[in-house]
Amino acid sequence: MKVVLPFAGHNQVIFEEIMFRQKLFVEVVSANDLSDSLELLSPCVQLRFADQSFTTSVKRKVRCPVWFEKTLFDVLDKERLPSLALEAYVYNVIDGCQFFLGKIRISGASFSDSSDEIVKDYQLKGRMFKRSKGVLLLRVFLKNEAPVSQVIPSPVLGLPVQAPADAVVKYVQPNFEDGMIVGRICYLFVRVVKARCLPDVDVDQKPDPYVEVNAGNLRSITNSVPEEQNPEWNSTFAFSRRQLDNAQITRIYVVVYDGFTDDSVGLISFDLSDIPERSRNDKPVVPKWHQLIDQSGRTAQGELMLSVWKGMQSDEAFCDSWKSDWLEASGVVRPHIVPKVYNLPRLWCLRVHIVEFKCIALACGSKIVESYVTVVVGCQRKTTKRMKKPLAHYVWDEELTFVAAEPFEDDLQISIQAHLGPGRDKVLGRIIIPVQTVQRRVGGLSSAELEHQWHDLQVPPNAAVANGAGDELTVSSCRVHLTTCLDSEYGAHYGSGDHTDEIANPPLVGLLEVGIIGARGLPPIKRKNGRLSSHPYCVARYGRKWVRTRTIINSRDPLFQEQYSWDVYDTATVLIVGVFDNAQVEESSSGGYKGVNIGKIRIHLSDLQPGRIYCHAYPLLVLQPSGVKKMGELCLSVRFTSKSLTNMVRMYGSPNLPKMHHRDPLQILIEGLQFHAVQIVAFRLSQMDPPLRKEAVEYMCDVQSHLWSMRKSKVNFYRIMSALSIVITFWQRFLYVCSWENPAITLLVHAVFLLALMFHRFILPSTLLFTFFSIVWNYRHRPTHPSHVDIKISLTDTVHPDELDEEFDTFPTSRSSGLTMMRYDRLRCLASRIQTVMGDVASCGERITALTTWRDPTATAVFGLFTLAAAVIMCFTPWKILVAMVGLYIMRHPKLQRKMPSFVWNFYRRLSHKADSVL
Repeated sequence: MKVVLPFAGHNQVIFEEIMFRQKLFVEVVSANDLSDSLELLSPCVQLRFADQSFTTSVKRKVRCPVWFEKTLFDVLDKERLPSLALEAYVYNVIDGCQFFLGKIRISGASFSDSSDEIVKDYQLKGRMFKRSKGVLLLRVFLKNEAPVSQVIPSPVLGLPVQAPADAVVKYVQPNFEDGMIVGRICYLFVRVVKARCLPDVDVDQKPDPYVEVNAGNLRSITNSVPEEQNPEWNSTFAFSRRQLDNAQITRIYVVVYDGFTDDSVGLISFDLSDIPERSRNDKPVVPKWHQLIDQSGRTAQGELMLSVWKGMQSDEAFCDSWKSDWLEASGVVRPHIVPKVYNLPRLWCLRVHIVEFKCIALACGSKIVESYVTVVVGCQRKTTKRMKKPLAHYVWDEELTFVAAEPFEDDLQISIQAHLGPGRDKVLGRIIIPVQTVQRRVGGLSSAELEHQWHDLQVPPNAAVANGAGDELTVSSCRVHLTTCLDSEYGAHYGSGDHTDEIANPPLVGLLEVGIIGARGLPPIKRKNGRLSSHPYCVARYGRKWVRTRTIINSRDPLFQEQYSWDVYDTATVLIVGVFDNAQVEESSSGGYKGVNIGKIRIHLSDLQPGRIYCHAYPLLVLQPSGVKKMGELCLSVRFTSKSLTNMVRMYGSPNLPKMHHRDPLQILIEGLQFHAVQIVAFRLSQMDPPLRKEAVEYMCDVQSHLWSMRKSKVNFYRIMSALSIVITFWQRFLYVCSWENPAITLLVHAVFLLALMFHRFILPSTLLFTFFSIVWNYRHRPTHPSHVDIKISLTDTVHPDELDEEFDTFPTSRSSGLTMMRYDRLRCLASRIQTVMGDVASCGERITALTTWRDPTATAVFGLFTLAAAVIMCFTPWKILVAMVGLYIMRHPKLQRKMPSFVWNFYRRLSHKADSVL
């Protein structure tokens, strides 16, 4: 059986040959005198050129094999052609194992440019200590092809794939205070509480007081309180110490003004050196009454209650305070640059079970009408299958599932429609049910216990259906039988790391603390006016809690120093932190702004060691049509603290989905609702203040991760091969032992095998002990930072530009028809390889099944007699002797081995399969 892996060897570039100008044409003709004796061989030839390979078919039991098989190799660099070489290896295939017979090597400098090149014979050479004989006949020449730009014009095919030189996670030396995982940013806080006994403007006019806090060119004001002598403000102002030091400000003034006359009522001044400094663990500073003075320094009428202190961003007053960093932004955009914590609504599964529909046809009830049910919830629309039968009664018994979010503001719209022809649908009846009135399934209520209801439909005045012969059927008294429920037992989530929020009362495992320190090297963004600037902010999501940092105005190296925390119920979840550009800072007045997604990182909580602070700079890598590009670095500090070791151990044995996912799984996959869940979340976040744009939400939720990509298909294939590498390595070493190339190792394996049979009770303990010591040994090489994007695994450094261009193509495609046809043919070629592999696997299973189904009576009878004899022998023979005989037979010396396939393999290959029954 020949299995062709879809991404292995030359098949990996099967259609990339269209993209190059020059090819190396190789035709394997035949081979002679491969063996001194008269034995029959099963040879094959493997060609290798410039990291490309091609293997011919295996010719069974021949002395002089003939192939006449052709292949093409890509010549990527003509200048390096003389330093390259074509290598041909000849193997003898026995029981799936390849035994080396000889090889040849042809220098690239000797390749002919003429397609009339004749067939040449090349003498096979052996390895260093192994002689070889035989002749291999090949035809080799260079073949020129038209460049792709003459066939399919595409400007992206010639673009080189670029990879950033520095795309590794860097360790950052933390310098934090106790209990903090972010650096300290110093602020001067001024809290203005209230005033009393302010003077009147005149006899009939009371003041409209407001307060201005003045620190040089940094100033801000409170709201004006109309006609009040004892106003209250409760406003807090935070002035950056960095800005104060740069401006060399030594005093701060708090001035009370009258809003009616704009005259000063009085002021209070503080020397910065006299202001007390408050640490993180100190008690809040208590406001005090201060006597107002006029500009000449004399006592004025009125008192002002306020407090002044030096603190940092961890102060509880920082979040709700006015910040001097906002002075660079206009008042219109200030609401869009503040930090925010978003608590997303809980998502429910809205299940609508359409049972049947009944109505009265006032004309003839025997007329045949094709009808279906349409259900609409918000932006979600689904339909049942169409049924063609008499109009009076339809039975669907079909369930549709939607996503609903608290609070339930949408309506459930159900309409029965008749299909009259292409583009002709008539509504027979409809009903609108508010989602908030739908019954809720809680507490393990079974589906059979839900309430089934008959609903009367509203029949439109024009509910007349043509039967196709010119008659019309008028309906009335329409009713629909359905079951609706909001199911809390199933979790509808919008990405990885969200399913634990749907489990009722999960045990708390730990606390996740994330410090968003800052970023550096961010790219400037070109604005509509041609100006280059950058206004970055970060968004972190974990579960139903999303956080947004403040926007740093006009900075490519922003410093956030903001700390957030989440409760953790499952460590098999992911924290995602994204960096975005806030285009509203400059373009909010014109509208139609569009921010830029700079990059994001993912951190698996299972990678974190409890109690340890991980402080690293993560590269922001973005895949573009020209290749992967580094957009800067994001510096994060992460700490996971375990609250209960018992809950942590118990978590690994508990299901990560609600119980109903396992007891009564839905007919459809919950993951199919993820797109609608993301749309609901994006809409809700866009309505909050400050709004989070839809593009940012979709970027954080990876809504396009399911789209087709040739690169991702190759990545998944290589991931499978990497996961199976242990099995492949073990099999290769076992074949090496059986080949007796190193007799000492083979004899040692024989001794270990016999000792294991004699002391079989120690096999499992020895295996477990070996595994334990492997774990202890690997502890020295454990990862020092959370996993991050790997360019090598992602194949972004070796992917072809056309595959990247295909990955960024729109849906439906926006490329030219010629380029689309080429990609379609390439996809067909890949699918044919996968189809072949699937057929070979199916044939293997069918051959095994044919052993007992009497499809081949002789083979089934032989197998039946064998099983009977084997059962009798095993009853009277100790199993140790049987295992020893089988093991020693498999590892026997090559002189005792036949060069032909074994009886079992020949018997298996002759079993029947259903490949010939496929049309």
